[in-house]
Amino acid sequence: MSEIQLPHQYTPRDYQLPVWEAYRNGCKRFVAVWHRRAGKDKTFLNLLIHAMTQRVGTYYYFVPTYNQGKKIIWDGIDGEGFRFMAHFPGFSAPGTGLVKSKDETEMQVELVNGSIFQVVGTDKMERVVGTNPVGCLFSEYSLQKKAAWDFASPILLENGGWAAFVYT
Repeated sequence: MSEIQLPHQYTPRDYQLPVWEAYRNGCKRFVAVWHRRAGKDKTFLNLLIHAMTQRVGTYYYFVPTYNQGKKIIWDGIDGEGFRFMAHFPGFSAPGTGLVKSKDETEMQVELVNGSIFQVVGTDKMERVVGTNPVGCLFSEYSLQKKAAWDFASPILLENGGWAAFVYT
């Protein structure tokens, strides 16, 4: 197998570079208030994928509703016809690249190193109660239920995890 380069099929725009620099410098909390079409989801999905290769753990991609997560991230396609989930090398063919397996119903990906990614609607927070995420992305944070951060914050504080809050 050839060496996998991360980020995969993504080049940050100039104004996105400070996010990557902050991540490399160990930042644990990110806030990005960017305009529509600024590449929020692409930037932070790629950062999350990179983080999954650096620390084995559970990573949640929180969106306001389960249906939005399915439409925007799991089934989403950018303006150039590239699927968001294809930023995971091997997503279309589990067992190749970084992806060991995927579960369409749960919108979950397991990497070969054991890290788990899941898209979760904050309208269905009960699906993740009792888990131990080490990375949480809150997309469209201003539209989410407050219970999502109330759930994640003590866990991330205890385990040294990180969180990103992204919205317009």
